[in-house]
Amino acid sequence: MHALGWVAVGLYAAAEAMAIRSLFRPKGLGAAPALVAAGLVAQFLDLQLVGRSLGSVPYRTLGGSIALFAWMLGLAYLALVLRHRERAIGPFLIPFVLAFSVLGVVLPSHAPSGPATRGSLFAFHVTLAILADAAFALSFVLSLLYLIQNRQIRRGRTGVLFSRLPALEVIGRMNRTSATIGIVVLTVSVALGVAWARRVWSGFTDAKLVWALLTLLVYGMMLWMDRRGWEGPRVALLSIFGFLLVLFSYTFVNLYLSQAHVFR
Repeated sequence: MHALGWVAVGLYAAAEAMAIRSLFRPKGLGAAPALVAAGLVAQFLDLQLVGRSLGSVPYRTLGGSIALFAWMLGLAYLALVLRHRERAIGPFLIPFVLAFSVLGVVLPSHAPSGPATRGSLFAFHVTLAILADAAFALSFVLSLLYLIQNRQIRRGRTGVLFSRLPALEVIGRMNRTSATIGIVVLTVSVALGVAWARRVWSGFTDAKLVWALLTLLVYGMMLWMDRRGWEGPRVALLSIFGFLLVLFSYTFVNLYLSQAHVFR
């Protein structure tokens, strides 16, 4: 079980090793993105096998949901690298893909799903929600990198490692790309979720919907403030605050505040 999942873990580990090595190579994207892409293929096939064994979507289990999050995180990372042609962020982002992939393999993945959670509308809703969370997670990591890089530059102590990082302006652009992807995808996910809920339940007012809209508001404000010329550190802090809202919704709101809309 999960043989392909472990193959993906190995490929992601190799990608991280190549990403660290590429920090000291002069040009090109290196082999790390290709290894991540190969890992995504293996992990996708593993998720397909898990889904077939469950007779449902793989993210109805704890391990499956985390594995899908790792897959989406890897996909978002790959899109970010190809969009901006910047490989220096790999050593800082790929470890998150690797860590969540390991958790997805070792955590339980044998719980059946309820009948209300079947159907393509629900599948698209949850898949897009996880993709949005992955994009916001990348925005969070990029914001941390921005703040650390900015602090090191102000102190005049960049060092060999952080001197290899992209310029602050480039990190800021990648952060905007991640946040924009998250906003667009989460908006579509919320719309699909509301449509699905109206089919399944007679009425739908849920705390998770409120927190999702609040998350959209915070990230929308972040992008608007960035366009208005806010200083980079303030934009980064707002992005970090937005991701804290995502974590709060995924944990506390999901477990304690949500009534019918609880998925574990």
